[in-house]
Amino acid sequence: MEEYLRQKYNPDGSNLRKAQLCMLGILVEIDKICRAHNIPYWLDSGTLIGAVRHGGFIPWDDDVDICVLRKDYARLRQLLITELPARYIFEDAKTDPYIFDTYGRVKDTSTYCNYPLFRLQKSQGLWVDILVQETAVPLWYKRKVEKLYARTFRERHHFSKSKGLSPIHCAFNTIAAYLLTPIAELLVGLGNLWAKYFGDKNELMHTWDCYHPSRRYINDIFPLTEITFENRKFFAPHNTDAYLTKIYGDYMTIPDESHRQIHMDTDSLQFYNE
Repeated sequence: MEEYLRQKYNPDGSNLRKAQLCMLGILVEIDKICRAHNIPYWLDSGTLIGAVRHGGFIPWDDDVDICVLRKDYARLRQLLITELPARYIFEDAKTDPYIFDTYGRVKDTSTYCNYPLFRLQKSQGLWVDILVQETAVPLWYKRKVEKLYARTFRERHHFSKSKGLSPIHCAFNTIAAYLLTPIAELLVGLGNLWAKYFGDKNELMHTWDCYHPSRRYINDIFPLTEITFENRKFFAPHNTDAYLTKIYGDYMTIPDESHRQIHMDTDSLQFYNE
């Protein structure tokens, strides 16, 4: 089955496989910096499933996700800005006004990926997402507030323009976002205060504006262990089974073909260092 999936989705030399190897290169550099400065991170989501189930990428997967704690993110961000090799850059909403996410990513500038929502951003390269985890607020509160906060944050970073909407539509959305931002930020601040003083310190959530309702748990994550991913060692939760089961249920079963999605336009990929 494994060989069949590899030949079907990401055989050697295919654009998807080349993209996966480029993203692996990004992950290697992030890992080097984290290890050198004792910053804990761990593989997450489909990347972690791939490590456990396939020993590397899920054959049809076209992204890489890692997690860091909120308390470590600012330091990692600065180190990535200053210490990454020239081929790679760190980007977030502070470095590029057209990035509409509240977390950062590292991109490979020697690649090009035709991803429409990113077309106005400085770099169009393949990337690795760095997802921030913080003490969780009640799920109902996160869901309600996040709809408002995400909309205002994204519109202040040109989300409508990135989607190609008309100038009038973009202007209306931007004005509404700036008017509603104080309310959204107040609600987020109240949620963060609740988490600080009353929240379960074992329960983590993705940072605001990151639509992932599933919670992560400190006692499943730490102490971190190492896991093999594409013949390299990276950090992972020490109880990967509990971690993934709580998020995905039966994560070891190969999903039906209708649920195996490749999100990027692999035919448009360009690799300038070939």
